[in-house]
Amino acid sequence: MIRINLLPVRAERRREVLRRHAVMVAVLVVALVGAIVTVDSMIRSDIAEARQRIAARKAEISRLQKVIGEVKEFRKKKRDLEEKLEVIARLEERQRGPSRVLYEIARLIPQKMWLERLRDTGGAMTLEGYAIDNQTIARFMTALERSPLFRGVRLEVTRQVNKGGVNLKSFTIQTTIVYPKAG
Repeated sequence: MIRINLLPVRAERRREVLRRHAVMVAVLVVALVGAIVTVDSMIRSDIAEARQRIAARKAEISRLQKVIGEVKEFRKKKRDLEEKLEVIARLEERQRGPSRVLYEIARLIPQKMWLERLRDTGGAMTLEGYAIDNQTIARFMTALERSPLFRGVRLEVTRQVNKGGVNLKSFTIQTTIVYPKAG
């Protein structure tokens, strides 16, 4: 009988299968390394772009913070100027106010009446004087109430007095002064 040795063929097939597997593993490893390198380069590119955007945003933030600082400084200067203008307006009001009040009192005071004392304590004015009769005092109080410079006119005291042989009415009137706005 003839014997055929098939052992080298099987061994040859095994080597061929091993070679194919080794080539496939090598191709898979190369593909896997290629995929990893590609993904890594994409991630690095995204990271670089993100860092550039972050740097640009930080530069924009620092620029805007400077602008915000300038705006705050301008607002502070504006507020200071407005306060100064308000102080000037109040000073002008106080400067003109007393002379206008005295002019108004002189204009409103009726004949047969005279004032002995005027006292202004922080906008509250006390008027003391003499009149011929109660009607003259009443006319004067009515005129004061109609004036825009006075508010809350009220009679505190009225008494009969004799001055130089003439019977007169002594009076004390309280009122609040409303200083006119400068302008």
